[in-house]
Amino acid sequence: MSPIDQVLAAARALEASGKVPSLALIKTRLGNSLPLPILIQGLQQFKSMPKADRDRLAELQTISPTTEAATTSDTLTLAMLAECLQRQQTHFEHHTEQQKAEIMQLKNELLELKQRLSLLESKGKTA
Repeated sequence: MSPIDQVLAAARALEASGKVPSLALIKTRLGNSLPLPILIQGLQQFKSMPKADRDRLAELQTISPTTEAATTSDTLTLAMLAECLQRQQTHFEHHTEQQKAEIMQLKNELLELKQRLSLLESKGKTA
């Protein structure tokens, strides 16, 4: 992974955790392994990206033998998993609400059909 990609991935992880990516936060996350101009360039590039491109950054994975980079990779992985879990939970809740509404509609239709059947049976007995 290139140094710029590392900066972009760190910025994405910060954003995913609810923080606004800043030079200080990125530097803290990546350590002193990257020169300041690379950090600045990466942050500027991240801030100018559309949201869709930022979401694609979640697919980046840090590959580095250093402990700091491994920690960053773990943090990125956790952030990506948390984001994925949140999306799945939202999707699940949406479908649960749809199913509840459909079940209520079916119960109402069944009740209406029972009432109609009862009415027809009572008319049949009197005829």
